[in-house]
Amino acid sequence: MGACKSTQFGCCIALDSDESIILDKPTGRETRRGPGWFCFPNWWEARVVKSIALQNNEYLVIKHVILPNSTKTNRSDTMSLEKRVTSHENDELINDPDMQLLEIIRGPQIYHINNPYDIISGIKPMIDLSATQYITIMDKLTGAKRVESGPKLFCPKPYDAVSDVHNMYNLSSTEYIVVTDESTGEKQTVTGPKLYLPKAYDKISSVYNYTVLNHAQYCRIIDTRTGVMRIEKGPKTFALGPYEQLKEDNRQSIFNIINIDTENAVLVKNLDTGMDELITTPQKFIPSFTQTFIEIRKLIKLAPYENMILIDKDGQHVLKNGMKDKSFFLHPYQQIYTQQWSNDLKKDHQSTTSVDRFDTRNQYMDYEFLVRTADNVEIILDVSIFWQITDLYKLVLVTQDPPEDICNHTRSEILSQVSKYNMKEFMELPNSQLIASVNSDKDDTFFESRGVNVIRVEILQKRCKDPEIQKIFKQIIDEKTNRIKNIEKQEAENEVKLCDLNGQIEAEKLVGTLLKIKKENEREENVADGIAEGSRIQNFIGNLGDDVPLERKLQVYFDIQNTKRLDMLARSKTTLYLTPKEVDTKVINVNTVHPTNELVQSNTQTRMNIEV
Repeated sequence: MGACKSTQFGCCIALDSDESIILDKPTGRETRRGPGWFCFPNWWEARVVKSIALQNNEYLVIKHVILPNSTKTNRSDTMSLEKRVTSHENDELINDPDMQLLEIIRGPQIYHINNPYDIISGIKPMIDLSATQYITIMDKLTGAKRVESGPKLFCPKPYDAVSDVHNMYNLSSTEYIVVTDESTGEKQTVTGPKLYLPKAYDKISSVYNYTVLNHAQYCRIIDTRTGVMRIEKGPKTFALGPYEQLKEDNRQSIFNIINIDTENAVLVKNLDTGMDELITTPQKFIPSFTQTFIEIRKLIKLAPYENMILIDKDGQHVLKNGMKDKSFFLHPYQQIYTQQWSNDLKKDHQSTTSVDRFDTRNQYMDYEFLVRTADNVEIILDVSIFWQITDLYKLVLVTQDPPEDICNHTRSEILSQVSKYNMKEFMELPNSQLIASVNSDKDDTFFESRGVNVIRVEILQKRCKDPEIQKIFKQIIDEKTNRIKNIEKQEAENEVKLCDLNGQIEAEKLVGTLLKIKKENEREENVADGIAEGSRIQNFIGNLGDDVPLERKLQVYFDIQNTKRLDMLARSKTTLYLTPKEVDTKVINVNTVHPTNELVQSNTQTRMNIEV
């Protein structure tokens, strides 16, 4: 743009081809386009403006203003209302209620200002819509709505209120939406797979997933418009209708089909009659529209020694015996009677356990309580009680805590005995004597009225409450124990000695008997040897003949015996020293019955050396 050159009567300005000048003359405004020099008086106001370059995604809004009350305006010098400023085929001319014309100038083009009274907006971008996008537009003049979808470059009109760019609803095969037409109030369900473009007055819900039911599930669906209910059973997938919703129960809308068998039954409420019903027929059970599921009831099984008490709708007690009622279902309006039994050592009902199955076998429980002797010493007793339930009806009607009642009565019986003795006497008192009154077979209406029988009570331990007294008493017991221990030890030693003496006596008796037997055996052996030797000698002498004198026979026998003895000595390794006098050796011929004078008698003094 050229600079302004002043002259004596005005000013000149050089314009480029993309520039225009707006002159404000006393008679009105005027627009001139470049290129060239333009001169005007210096009392005119001038404003140079650039032409506007628009891209293909840009546009302008031009407001053509008419000034009917201006006295300075010459209507013949202004632009005709019907004349188009540009020749672009997409430009639009819109009537304005304020006697103005609005014109949309779209790119791509170079816009030159021709009308000096035009009001030009800034460059505005068009809205680029892809194939999956849309916008909602409301015309501010008429209030009508419309939807524009891609793919396109959208240029809004001056009075269009454009929403944000939204993506179309891309629904998969397991998704659906509920569409509400706000102009009519009608609803419809749009299911996938689909790319859904909403209409101008459509209100879209959230994207919902199909309801999926497996083979063991069902659901209830209610039509909110008609109130009609239906049941859908799996396996199945489905979309809810526009007026349908899942009926919930305890925040649960999908339920498992109930298996009714020999171990399970179902309790339901009949909505027509208002009564509870127990269904025990084996089946795959789904409650009907007139039934409300309450609970599953398990089969109750009783051992032969177990009993239960049931309370019916009239408040009557029903006894279930394990010998007769081995298994049963709890019928509608029946409740299981439960008692709270004390289970702590002191049985003061501070710690309890719930009991609904009553065991009729012998039961065992421990009990600890405090007694006071005649000399005011507090002693703690630990007892064990064996008891049994004999009449369950009496037990239920009379007491809520049988162990507590049994223990309290046992304590009162023992207390009546303890008060007769001082501490030493009480500690030395045999336990059997102390609890004799409890274990007696006397008629005790207390236990009978409660339907129980106390079989036996045993005292496990007696101890003093005061630790110092207990310590002293322990020392006394230790001394007594040591004394008994020493006595037992001495008695044991005496028994050992007595056993030793008795053993020695028995041993001597056995030795004497052995000697007597040995002597008797030796005597009998000698008798036998003598008889045998006599018989042999008798046979020897008898065989020598009758003509030999007896003395001669005996002499021959003795000589033979001496010869044998010498032979025995000669065979041994013993050295024997004999004097001549001590050796009297005779050699005779036993083969000669009548010895002759030629028999040589030699009295030889011989020295025999036998070396060992």
